[in-house]
Amino acid sequence: MKRTLRCSDPNRQSAILSRLQADLAFLKQRFQVAQELELKWLPDSSESSGEVIDRTIYIYEEDEARALDTLRHEFIEYILSTELETPYKRIINKLIAAFEEEMHARKERLVERLRELIS
Repeated sequence: MKRTLRCSDPNRQSAILSRLQADLAFLKQRFQVAQELELKWLPDSSESSGEVIDRTIYIYEEDEARALDTLRHEFIEYILSTELETPYKRIINKLIAAFEEEMHARKERLVERLRELIS
C-alpha cells in the first residue's frame, strides 16, 4: 500500500532534503569512499524505505529521522557491495578468463595432434 505524503510544507521538505544531502556528504568524507553516489529523496513514492540503483541512493521515507536512518543503511549496504562483492566478481571473472584461455590452448593442441594423425 502506497503511503500518503503528510508533510506538504515546501520549506520543511527543502530542509529535510538539505539534511539528507549534508549527511551523505559527511558519510562520503568520513569514510573516503563512494564519492560517485548521488541522492534522490522521493518521499512516499514507494512501499520500500530506500534503495540504491546504479550510483544513486533513493530515499522514500518522509519522516526525517527515518529518512536519515535509511540513507545510512543504504550507504553502508552500497559500500559493502562495492568493497566485498565487486572484488569477488572481478576475481571470478579473471578465473573464468584464465580457464577459457587454458581450454582454448588445450583444444588447439588436440586439434594439432588429430591433424597430424590424419595426415
